[in-house]
Amino acid sequence: MYTLRDALSSENLTALNTLRSSVTFVSNSTRLGVNNFDNLSVYEYSKWKTWNRTQRSTFKNCFATADIDKAVIGYFLKFPANTGFLDEMNAWNDATAAGTIVAYSLSENNSIRIGENTVPIAQGQGIEFSLTNNHAISASATEGNWACLMLMK
Repeated sequence: MYTLRDALSSENLTALNTLRSSVTFVSNSTRLGVNNFDNLSVYEYSKWKTWNRTQRSTFKNCFATADIDKAVIGYFLKFPANTGFLDEMNAWNDATAAGTIVAYSLSENNSIRIGENTVPIAQGQGIEFSLTNNHAISASATEGNWACLMLMK
């Protein structure tokens, strides 16, 4: 259902947080979850396709080459304190092929629900899961920041 990943090095965690503070975030995406329009997710994102070459290179250098070689997109997610959340996502449940997400927590007190399991993720720690699994992020009293890759495996 999910696999915990080794933590990022302190250098890579610092590099990602520095990069995160230099890229532009947007919040104009409507990603419908199980609650449809009744519970629209609240988050901001920044994808590498909008970054310059140096920013993309910095981001990619923080991850394992094996992951970058399979990545179709890299991005940051930001969940604002108290209001940010990701409604339960199930769009890929019946798909015969779906992306795999590798997500690293860039802040303290992050957690993600995969299926019925809420998994706390320490700062720098990573988690890998298939989009065929229901997943959600609950609102928290602190801002949640993630660095993510979508892989095709």
